[in-house]
Amino acid sequence: MPTNEEQVARNEVLFREFNERVEDVADGFDLRGEGDALPIEFVCECGQLDCLERIELTRGQYEAVRSDPRRFVVVPGHEDPRVARIVETHRRFLVAQKHDEAAEVAVDHDPRS
Repeated sequence: MPTNEEQVARNEVLFREFNERVEDVADGFDLRGEGDALPIEFVCECGQLDCLERIELTRGQYEAVRSDPRRFVVVPGHEDPRVARIVETHRRFLVAQKHDEAAEVAVDHDPRS
């Protein structure tokens, strides 16, 4: 696990950008009209570069997390209290909200802004 909080935040931003592309691709294949209820496999957005764990969320769940650029979706056990606090707990995933310098990095590198 990286020791530098800024590097952790940058790693998380990379995974979030990957998940944004996953959602774009899923949009192109949504031929059944299921919209927000369609389950999609995203990658954990923790700061561990070697983490490739998958998290299944609906588009609606992912959009709810992404409504705040400081929030990221992580696998339980991958939370890092140095850079975030858990604001939601679900069966398959946690929602981590960045604080301090990590929050600044997340907002500055939000692909939606």
